[in-house]
Amino acid sequence: MKKILFVFSAFFVWGQTAQAAGFQIPEMGVKAMGMAHAFTAVADDPTANWFNPAGLAFQQGAAVTLGGVAIMPKVDYSSNASNPLPPSTASADKKTLVVPHAYIAINSGEDLTAGIGINAPFGLEMQWPTTAAFAGAAEYGRLNAINVNPNVAFKLSDNFSMAVGVDYVNMYKVDFNGTALKQNFKGDGWGYNVAALYKSELLNVGVSYRSSVKLKSKGTSTLTAAAATVNNNITVTMPDMLNIGVAIHPTQQWTLSADADWTNWKKFDKLAFTYSPALPVIGAALTVQENWKAIWAFRAGAQWAYSDTMRARFGYTYDPTPIKNVDFTPLLPGNDRQAVHIGYGVDLTDQATLDIAYTYVWLKDRNQTQSTGTNVVRNGTYKSTIHLAAASLTYHF
Repeated sequence: MKKILFVFSAFFVWGQTAQAAGFQIPEMGVKAMGMAHAFTAVADDPTANWFNPAGLAFQQGAAVTLGGVAIMPKVDYSSNASNPLPPSTASADKKTLVVPHAYIAINSGEDLTAGIGINAPFGLEMQWPTTAAFAGAAEYGRLNAINVNPNVAFKLSDNFSMAVGVDYVNMYKVDFNGTALKQNFKGDGWGYNVAALYKSELLNVGVSYRSSVKLKSKGTSTLTAAAATVNNNITVTMPDMLNIGVAIHPTQQWTLSADADWTNWKKFDKLAFTYSPALPVIGAALTVQENWKAIWAFRAGAQWAYSDTMRARFGYTYDPTPIKNVDFTPLLPGNDRQAVHIGYGVDLTDQATLDIAYTYVWLKDRNQTQSTGTNVVRNGTYKSTIHLAAASLTYHF
């Protein structure tokens, strides 16, 4: 496994940022992105490794998909009347971030299909200027992680399949920094996934579940004022996820799909650091309460195969935030979000398919007034929009 990570580390060196609720990144397939990720009951290309591995059982031969998503966020802050400091404004760094992915599917020619996905479904990168009112505790956040996910799918009948898989998550670079306290760490952990898909000429029904992953991590923490750096230990739990989808084919040219996706952010309840030796002023431990809530996101998508080689796609997403106002941090300044998606697929040859997609995300303004104590300086209005552009190439052997 370490060799796999070494081979792919160069592929995953770009920054990542959270575009779904919390720090989840749903853009794990370009065809799916064009359909608003309402793909659990479609799952008809190698990205099924992520969206619903049971879909691998209905695919023929062998195929590989390589792609990436460019993310262009914009976040602006202005203080409000509940902030005791003088009026101020700030804008987060506007750099473009890239999240790549890779998938392989190999059909045995019988009723067994194997696949593997290598992607980054969780990530974060947010940087505020050091002059921002809240920069002392929340100036820079980064979470870079790789998910390696081998799967096996079994075709139990002409219409029904099931799949099982293993998830290895390597959280290889994490920073939660303020100008006063800088903390970094890395760790890894294991999980599993199960999935099923019913597929007919008119109707598909799919379900996919991924377990939570507990990541045991260690790193260093630096208290700037004391010029003191100590070792830290922390356990971070990624949420378990349930995806339920339906797809209908009213005509040979049209596919209509819908998903309800549950993410159990309750598992991300706190960040509990322990220090060795004790950190001056802070002591031997520091616990940051998160207290996030589980949420349901809803997605609807469509594909129109208007010729034998070309397909148009579009969709809509509603994705609420799991972060309560009292637990808000500028390192995750999001709010309830909506998104519109468009996509296009073309068969370049009998073996090669190019997919492209674009998404515009607009977030409800967060008028933060419930931060208290030393965090009262976080109060203000946060305005966010995000543009995403993606492309992938699938080659069938």
